[in-house]
Amino acid sequence: MMESATQENPSFEAALNRLNEIVGRIEGESLELDDSLALFEEGVRLLRHAEGVLEGADHRIRQLLDDGKGGHRFEDVPEQP
Repeated sequence: MMESATQENPSFEAALNRLNEIVGRIEGESLELDDSLALFEEGVRLLRHAEGVLEGADHRIRQLLDDGKGGHRFEDVPEQP
């Protein structure tokens, strides 16, 4: 299920894409200090949002793998060639 991306609450993929754009601009362009700081602040917000999404996904996975005895069952996932 894909979540619509908004500026305040982007999807995980949209946040990563924007983070890549920000890094490219900061590394590749000669920016004014105010512009650099604004991009950095936006990047930090996006990073925190993406970390929250990952933590939520981890929590959901742990719930799904709950063994009913207070623990979790984990199985190794085979590596893809």
